Amino acid sequence: MIKKINEFILYGSIFIGLCTVAMCIETNLVLHLPLNTLSFYLFVFGATLVQYNLHYAVKKTAIINSSRLAWSQNNRPVHYFLIAIGCILVVISLFTFHLHHFIFLSAMGLITLLYSVPVLPFAQKKRIKDHGILKIFTLVLLWAIVTAWFPVEQYVGWHFAFLLVFARRFIFIFILCLMFDIRDTAIDAMENRQTIPVIIGVKKAYALAYLLLVIFLLLSVAALVNDGNFVHFNAMFLSAAATFVMIRFSKKYNTDFVYLACIDGMMLLQASLVIIGSL
Repeated sequence: MIKKINEFILYGSIFIGLCTVAMCIETNLVLHLPLNTLSFYLFVFGATLVQYNLHYAVKKTAIINSSRLAWSQNNRPVHYFLIAIGCILVVISLFTFHLHHFIFLSAMGLITLLYSVPVLPFAQKKRIKDHGILKIFTLVLLWAIVTAWFPVEQYVGWHFAFLLVFARRFIFIFILCLMFDIRDTAIDAMENRQTIPVIIGVKKAYALAYLLLVIFLLLSVAALVNDGNFVHFNAMFLSAAATFVMIRFSKKYNTDFVYLACIDGMMLLQASLVIIGSL
């Protein structure tokens, strides 16, 4: 029973939805801004449910012995149910948004559709996901915009403190996405998907991840100098250290559970550290 619940939470993308909401909350806290309304977070959670469940409802290939793919193939009705729940949350929340939000959300929705659904006008590679380099930068930029810009767009311009938060978030999400690309190197190479690990090799991809962690810490130091908040800096330092440990751990234990709970879980850990430190 516990295993089935864990699979539902992880493979049904409920966990990643919570991670998204947590990162949005973190953004407001590190910029010392008021939190958003409940409807905003319900929208973010619902949109994440739709995007990820839609992706896995149509997904046909994955790493060898992927427990997530097997679960998805055996539980497609669950994916469709969660997509419906996500759509309901999104529609209900839309009534609290302004006109300019709809333009932004329409663009995000279109990119999300193009990422997972094979509708691009190409002979073979019909999804953004099929184009390796474009895939990771699109995914990371979407995450950075949704979790770093969207929660505070009504409060801030492109000032230095916000730019630091946005750049740091971009780097952090890039590291996590790179880990998934490293895991998928074999299947990506087989399908001629030119991801970073396929192009430069797994060893250099890990080196790139470690370099990006250093850049993440340097940006955190810059944020500390800018606002003098040691609590937030400590949260970033601890999350970077934990991410380093999880990267090393994932080298030995290359399972869906490790990646979904531990690698993706670094987002929830970082946000939780900021939230606890802000109490």
